[in-house]
Amino acid sequence: SGKDIKAYLAQYGADFRPPGGASRGAWEQERTARVTKPGKIDVDIEDLAVEIDGDKATAQFRQHYRSANLNSSSGKTLVLTRHGDKWQIQQERIGP
Repeated sequence: SGKDIKAYLAQYGADFRPPGGASRGAWEQERTARVTKPGKIDVDIEDLAVEIDGDKATAQFRQHYRSANLNSSSGKTLVLTRHGDKWQIQQERIGP
């Protein structure tokens, strides 16, 4: 929601696989266009559940996203991997 695209993209690891088989470059262009659009973005989450197994973690939650162009609520699963002292997103799935 802070619209800092560099910080946003830095949360995704070099091993991130965009959903739907898109290339990383195409995915970054789409996200940059969405995040940097004029207007406010609000993101809230609820029902967060995290499981950690060594250097891998799975986070499941419901995300509420609101902007001038989109209003959605959906389940989300993030698979994260630890790189040194930092956790980064490796996979992202949207579900019910």
